[in-house]
Amino acid sequence: MSVDQKVTAPRHLGTRRAQRTSPLVVAALVVGIGTFVVHVFATLNGYFGQDDFILTYRAAHAAPYDLGFLFQDYSGHLQPGAFLLAWIVTAIAPLNHVVAVIPLFLMHAATLWLAWRVLVRLFGARWAILPAFTVFAASPVILFPTLWWAYGMQLLPLLLAMFAALHAHLRHLDEGRVTSAVATVAWTMFGLAFYEKAALIPAVLFGVTVLLAPRTDLTPILGALRRHRWLWVAHAVLIVAFAALYLGLTESQASGDPVTSRTIVEFTGRSIVDTLLPGMFGGPFTDPGGGAAWQTPPPVVRMVALLIAIAVVVISAVRSRRRALLPWLFLAAYVAVDLTLVAATRLGVVGPAVATDPRYIADVVPVAVLCAMFAFLPPGESDGRHSTELPQTRPAVLAASALVLVGAMVSLLTVAPALQFRQARDFVDTTRTALEDRPGIVLFDGGVPSDIMIDWFLDDATASRVVGLVPEKPRFDQPAEQIYRLDDKGNPTPIENLKTTVTAVPGPVKDCGYLVQDGTARVPLHRAVPGRQIVRIGYYTADAGPGTVRAGGVSHQVRFTDGLHVMNVVASGPLMEVQVSRSQNIAPLCITNVEVGVP
Repeated sequence: MSVDQKVTAPRHLGTRRAQRTSPLVVAALVVGIGTFVVHVFATLNGYFGQDDFILTYRAAHAAPYDLGFLFQDYSGHLQPGAFLLAWIVTAIAPLNHVVAVIPLFLMHAATLWLAWRVLVRLFGARWAILPAFTVFAASPVILFPTLWWAYGMQLLPLLLAMFAALHAHLRHLDEGRVTSAVATVAWTMFGLAFYEKAALIPAVLFGVTVLLAPRTDLTPILGALRRHRWLWVAHAVLIVAFAALYLGLTESQASGDPVTSRTIVEFTGRSIVDTLLPGMFGGPFTDPGGGAAWQTPPPVVRMVALLIAIAVVVISAVRSRRRALLPWLFLAAYVAVDLTLVAATRLGVVGPAVATDPRYIADVVPVAVLCAMFAFLPPGESDGRHSTELPQTRPAVLAASALVLVGAMVSLLTVAPALQFRQARDFVDTTRTALEDRPGIVLFDGGVPSDIMIDWFLDDATASRVVGLVPEKPRFDQPAEQIYRLDDKGNPTPIENLKTTVTAVPGPVKDCGYLVQDGTARVPLHRAVPGRQIVRIGYYTADAGPGTVRAGGVSHQVRFTDGLHVMNVVASGPLMEVQVSRSQNIAPLCITNVEVGVP
């Protein structure tokens, strides 16, 4: 056993029975269960939104062994674990929000338990760790964006992997178990399956190893590298392999306006002062800002949060002197890497306003909590039974924890509606009700309101992605005499008129137009039509029977009805002509007119 292992080994001995019954554990349970219940409540009062519909739609049309589906480039993310999870919940209950979020609840609960275990294992069962646990468990920086299912499938597995790897790593340091070392690599791999930021987990493990080094170690960084070199080599091989896979399968997201030094400074300042610090100390005490962002907190909130952060650093420096320097330097390095990743991929596209989106800095919260604890407390010097803490400090600790907890829950519930996607839930419910009343109607797969799916998704921002998996099984873009589109509320409305229309060249047969008899009738248009269009064909025939309409390179099997009728088919351009043929078992038919356009 190495020197640092001997020093840190007693951290957890003889405390387990006391932890289960101590007032400290009761307080931690109140914090953990309370924040978990509020988060569950806010999540279950929400629904799918935006990317969620794409994930579920693609999952419903893929197989779990399809590597192209699992390892697809999704907006610069490589997340096979998230796509596999999406496939599982979609296979169980398509578009069922409750079923979809249950795995995330389980991960969240496990993460809270592991976070407490890690804090106790590192610093002992002392009251000083309660505010740190509260900051992590209650932070809206974490809880608010994970209301969104698509992002919850990134961050919550990452946090679970981080604390599970830390817990295994501490067992490795204490007991020297090879299996625990292997577990840290396995948990890092698990995190990488959901979020590429899991590549920073080995850095967290290394930082904790350095900060646990005994005070007599004058070169803790070199010592940590030397004593656990095979562990770092294993993590390095994993990260390099993932980086090669990531770079080979994804395209660069670095586009948009040039990023200047002024933009970087503004982005960094807003990320820390406007988002991270207020969100860690009970804020942001503001309104939603659109999407996953929140509005800039009031000046007094930002100022108070900044002063608290400065006070924490100064007090830790006074209490711990030089020992406090290394944790803060490590935190600064982690934040710098974190923000650099965001700046390289999103800053040029979105601009400094991306700093108001807590998704991009949420993973900093647990690292900041750990670094603050290392800056304040020497690890392992309290065994939970003979704590050096004064009894009169307990009320102050409870008061600080309560203030953070209450403020954070109020803030979370204030900004939560932005990511509960209630308008999407109402849209889907309205459509389902209409389909129950009028089963079998055909819907045009058109766009949906931007608050349900933004047009940035292009061809994916359509009604079929939003309601295509509902149990009523809607029919999209199929040939029909009457075709409907969904309005902004989800109500099917008949498409009576087309705009931007192109008509067919008049037919050669008097009082008929184009006669469909033995072969295929070709109906040329006045000009070529690009894009996705509705082709509306007027016809009459004496018999009812099957036929074929070919438009835009796609053949549609249709059924003609006797008498004067209209047939609507959906085609993608370029479209220069429409071809119509009939079954030889029915009488010839006349194509009187053809109109091509959009609703």
